Amino acid sequence: MDPKRDERKDVSAAWRTKLDLTAIVALLALILSATSFYVSYVYTKQQLDVTVTEVSYMTNRGELYMTVAFSNGGNRDAALLRVEPAIWGRGSGQNPEWQPLSDKIHPDIPVTAPKTPLVVKAGGVEVVTLSAMLPPSVAEKAEGSARGGVYVGVRVATMNSDGNLYLLQHPVARLLVDSQGRILGAEATIHRSLSGFADLSGAPPGDMLQSNKKTPFVWADSQS
Repeated sequence: MDPKRDERKDVSAAWRTKLDLTAIVALLALILSATSFYVSYVYTKQQLDVTVTEVSYMTNRGELYMTVAFSNGGNRDAALLRVEPAIWGRGSGQNPEWQPLSDKIHPDIPVTAPKTPLVVKAGGVEVVTLSAMLPPSVAEKAEGSARGGVYVGVRVATMNSDGNLYLLQHPVARLLVDSQGRILGAEATIHRSLSGFADLSGAPPGDMLQSNKKTPFVWADSQS
């Protein structure tokens, strides 16, 4: 055998292997770049999860507090137009509906903090606190108190990156009352995250799921 010929074959095979590896790496880089471009500029994922984390009612002072987390799991920004606490009762119409609570606890404490509208960035999380007056006398007269509970909820208005508008209304807690309508405590009426990009007008009693990691902490003191 010719040693020089074998050497040339080995060198040629090594170069072909190197070129093959270079081509593969270049192809993978091209695929990765194309995928990144598609995800960033072409593919659209609209997702906004709404999770109530805490509800507290200082009954004898008539102060209602809520904490709501908004998690944007999509790749487009989401607009949070309005968030407000509400109570289930009769408004101007004959049928009960969610009535927003807008009276401030203190002139320096806004009902919604941070103020809305605001933007929830893609992949980001925003936590909003709600604070509003709910005098016990008002709660006692609310629709449903005769059935052993007064329902408080949350109203959320959103807009996705396509400009579509959504309204979400859902019970978050039931204020327990005795036969005389006096408030005894509270329990959660929501045990899951809700879609911020869906129209939902949930009426009491709320969802019937078991308590889990998405059940908010709910508390209310007894009316004295």
